[in-house]
Amino acid sequence: MNLNNIILLPIVFPFLAAIIMSACNFNEKRRNIFAGSVILINLIFVIYIVKSFGEISLHFIKINEFLDIYFKVDKLSIFFSLLASVLWSFTSIYSMEYMKHEKKEKRFFTYFITTLGVTLGIAFAGNLLTLYLFYELLTLTTFPLVIHSESKEALKSGKKYLIYSFAGATVALMGMLILFSITNDLTFVPGGILKGNKQLYFVAYVSMFIGFGVKAALVPFHSWLPEAMVAPTPVSSLLHAVAVVKSGIYAITRVTYYIFGADAVRTTGANKYLIILVIISILMGSFLALHQENLKKRLAYSTISQLGYILLGILLLNKNAFTGAMMHLLNHAVIKITLFFCVGAIMYTTGKTKMSEINGIGKSMPITMWCFTVSAISLIGIPPTNGFISKWFLAEGALLEGKVAFPAILLVSALLTALYLLPISIAAFFTKENNEAIIKKDAPLKMLIPIICITIITILLGLFPNFVLDFIRDMASEVMN
Repeated sequence: MNLNNIILLPIVFPFLAAIIMSACNFNEKRRNIFAGSVILINLIFVIYIVKSFGEISLHFIKINEFLDIYFKVDKLSIFFSLLASVLWSFTSIYSMEYMKHEKKEKRFFTYFITTLGVTLGIAFAGNLLTLYLFYELLTLTTFPLVIHSESKEALKSGKKYLIYSFAGATVALMGMLILFSITNDLTFVPGGILKGNKQLYFVAYVSMFIGFGVKAALVPFHSWLPEAMVAPTPVSSLLHAVAVVKSGIYAITRVTYYIFGADAVRTTGANKYLIILVIISILMGSFLALHQENLKKRLAYSTISQLGYILLGILLLNKNAFTGAMMHLLNHAVIKITLFFCVGAIMYTTGKTKMSEINGIGKSMPITMWCFTVSAISLIGIPPTNGFISKWFLAEGALLEGKVAFPAILLVSALLTALYLLPISIAAFFTKENNEAIIKKDAPLKMLIPIICITIITILLGLFPNFVLDFIRDMASEVMN
């Protein structure tokens, strides 16, 4: 057996497990054990690939230079696959408890497991076509999760999600075809594959950035994301932390640094125009979050803003900015998934969903709300949190490009982040309880364990960031030649 075939294991195994899940009539205990075991085994597969084989590749199906299903392990795929696999493991534990009140657990876990395999297909894609195919498949596997409740609102949101996702992917495909007509190659290579300067490079890059940017909730293509909050909280967590929005970011990173290269993008001048949309995303997401009464929607608009930070780092095209972007991709993932878990725990335990309903809830749910507060402070970027580290590198990257206004914009956004997140903690801890009784207990243990564990990871990433930073810096040096 060719050792390179091992790269297919974490992609194919979840698909096979999902088929078994859908075919068998497990009781709740066996279903949970099966789902948890599948995700844990898949994490072991990913770690095994990363540790044992380093950089491996596999042309799974190759018909010609375009129709080439190609998988490859490099630093970026290691980074994204480990992030997805670890957070999926915590989400599976959380979901075992949370989905009890959402019902239809069998269908949920079937698509939940399938989506893991698709996300890892994106992570290990070795060329743009392979990434695109899994990117499209991601829309199909997450759609049943978005419409899980099958309510009228959920179906409407699911329809919008499909329209936006497929429309964005079509625009990205147009850019791919233009690029392939020039290069006859879509393979990912650190530093890019483009030589010279052609006018069509501008069209191709902008098409792919905007096309993939739809899933990254780039303004004005963002409205699908807040409406997708009708999905169960574990789905919202994955949509915002890893599976969908980060796949859009990941695709843009691949296009920018592994197809075009920083020099080629700079030569086209496309980044100068796209940065305008990114700045609008950062500020608009924050301003819209301020006015949301619903807790999940407040976090949804926050995601739009925070994704703008990452896109800004990608478009600044220097090592510090790239380091900040990748660091914030990681930091936002662990912070935002914790925030959603905490809000989900409030909804599950008390049924409260709005700002006006959570007064004094910190007294009855202290662990949940303390974890929320730590994560909120981290997202604001107060030293010495992990959010501060990634934003520091982004500001440095902006200054290296002579963009003095950008760090100021990041500071304004940080202030707005404080204004829409800290009132939740203040209401929970420093306001008298509402007249109606609040259940005097914290979230169930299966929900608290993931919340506490990821909060600890968040703290450690702030206090001891060098292990991850060194890896990202090596990646930055590689893509910047």
